[in-house]
Amino acid sequence: MKGGMISRTAVVWQLLAVLLVVLPHLQWLPLWVPALVVVTIGARLMIHSGRWSFPHWLVKAMLVLACSVGLILSFNHQAGPETMVALLVVGLALKLLEIYHRRDALVVLFVTLFVAATAFLFNESVWMAAYVLLVVGLALAALNSIQQSSHANRYRDNLKTALRLLLPAIPFMLVLFFLFPRLEPFWSVTIDSGQGTTGLSDELSPGDVSKLAQSSELAFRATFAGDVPPPEQRYWRSLVLSEFDGRRWTRPAMQIRRQLRPEKLTPLSVAQNYDVIMEASRRPWLVALDQPVSAGRGVRMTPVRTLRADQPLERRRQYRVESVAEYQLQPLLTSQEKQRYLQLPLGGNPKSRTLARQLLVEGGGEASRVISLLLERFNRTFIYTLEPGYLGRDSVDQFLFETQQGYCEHFASATTFVLRSAGIPARVVTGYQGGEWNPYEGYLQVRQYDAHAWVEYWLPGHGWQRLDPTAAVAPERIRSSAQDFFRANESRFSGVGLGLNTGWLRNLRQRYDAFNYGWHRWVLNYQGQQANLLHDWLGGGEQWRKALAWLLPTALVFGLSFWWLIRPRGSRPKDPLQRLLMQLEQRLAALEAERFPAESLSMWLQRIAEHWPEQRALMLRLAFLDDRQRYSAQPKSGQRREMLQLCRQLLRLLPRRR
Repeated sequence: MKGGMISRTAVVWQLLAVLLVVLPHLQWLPLWVPALVVVTIGARLMIHSGRWSFPHWLVKAMLVLACSVGLILSFNHQAGPETMVALLVVGLALKLLEIYHRRDALVVLFVTLFVAATAFLFNESVWMAAYVLLVVGLALAALNSIQQSSHANRYRDNLKTALRLLLPAIPFMLVLFFLFPRLEPFWSVTIDSGQGTTGLSDELSPGDVSKLAQSSELAFRATFAGDVPPPEQRYWRSLVLSEFDGRRWTRPAMQIRRQLRPEKLTPLSVAQNYDVIMEASRRPWLVALDQPVSAGRGVRMTPVRTLRADQPLERRRQYRVESVAEYQLQPLLTSQEKQRYLQLPLGGNPKSRTLARQLLVEGGGEASRVISLLLERFNRTFIYTLEPGYLGRDSVDQFLFETQQGYCEHFASATTFVLRSAGIPARVVTGYQGGEWNPYEGYLQVRQYDAHAWVEYWLPGHGWQRLDPTAAVAPERIRSSAQDFFRANESRFSGVGLGLNTGWLRNLRQRYDAFNYGWHRWVLNYQGQQANLLHDWLGGGEQWRKALAWLLPTALVFGLSFWWLIRPRGSRPKDPLQRLLMQLEQRLAALEAERFPAESLSMWLQRIAEHWPEQRALMLRLAFLDDRQRYSAQPKSGQRREMLQLCRQLLRLLPRRR
């Protein structure tokens, strides 16, 4: 074969690397692609063993055509990252069928390394990083093996060489990580894996939030610079919904949102700083504790005091926020703004409108009294549940006068409707409430079952006030974490996906989550912390300091790596018997029984045996077996094992010094 034959070891390493590099993509690849990989790997083994010949060019052309049609049908003409990675995997599989030369094997391994990097398009966890490192090690072992003789079959030597190549690269990788300027990764692209991502929507209908309660997926994590707010103050604001069509609450139209003036916020308490790591949601809105004062770079504050990213979150995002727990928000509203927050459909829900007028009369026209009467009504007969039943066209009437059971969105929607019907400006706010404290890394983790909806109503001179009608029905839901509340009321909330959250399993899950949090914060999102960290390390931000900090560690790493590669290595034998014989010779030399240069092992042992009567029999037996092993036409493995035992016995019996 031109370019040299490939050994069986090289083929095994190569096929193993190809197989492992495809495994992370099994969850989204069309089923026929992994099947093609398995078939081509089997065909490659048959070709290498000589049982099959290389396929005819017509067969290869038909395979290329069939795979092209399969990719077009599977991805529906979409030229996204998934299509490109699938094309690479298909090309990698087909290339296995035509490895005529050594350079073909090199192409396969280079494409394998590239496909290994694409795994981070779909998963950035620490386990994926370790897995990709394993695949890279196997690919390096394969690269080493194809450069060897076709008769060489040394698996262990290939692995050792791969490790020697990888280990010097680790210090240099750390230097690059800490000192090199952070660049936006090339995989920050839109990934459509065909799986929905849970999260808050920009509209609210009966049952929307209760669906999220059935998911234990992580929504975000938050780390506080100071004291952590108590559970009843953990309202994570995300969206403000003010438009109602009789069933759904939505945001105003884009034209109206552009005309909104920013609401004036007057802090009445000390601001609190905290960092949020938001999971990918494919939506642009972020979360902040009620009420946010300012946000970090790349985060925009909307006129209604919610946070929004410049682009939808296709990957994990870290940002810093400053919030206050006590505040005065927009104490004055224009007549147009009041009208907007009193907007209701012309018809529908007549009983609720009548109830609003009745409460207004009973309350003497005072907004606070109207709210108290409505909350008392909730507290008497209403039930907080995930299964409220279907609500029809007049959903507010059905909820208030028929079913009288629902989740937070039912209470928030009905409360806002009644308040508006009573002439009190109100709006719905959606986000999250609560969060579970992780003691191992000191942060709050908020999951999708913490999703919540509440109300903001407006009072002249006081501004927007937060009102949570859920607290009137299930106050323990607000005073404790959602997880503890759902567990305490398991009979009513059996559909909540709490996962492993009991006893030692809960502690184990928290430790695992804390480990992932450290990975996400210090590795994946390190670009947000590098500037401050380098400034603290270097004592300043001057360019000469950065250049010196880059050059010195780089020179040190390269110098150590160069020394490691060229350092003199000892002549320690690889054969276990030769190593033991060398140790025995060194031990006896220390006891003044040196071996002469022209003296064979057998002659030397026979000569010194007279001076060691206690070990004489062992030495003579070892000398006899050495002669048999050296000069016998067919050495026996049993004699070799006996020699190993005799060497160990002599090393154990002989003193270490004179």
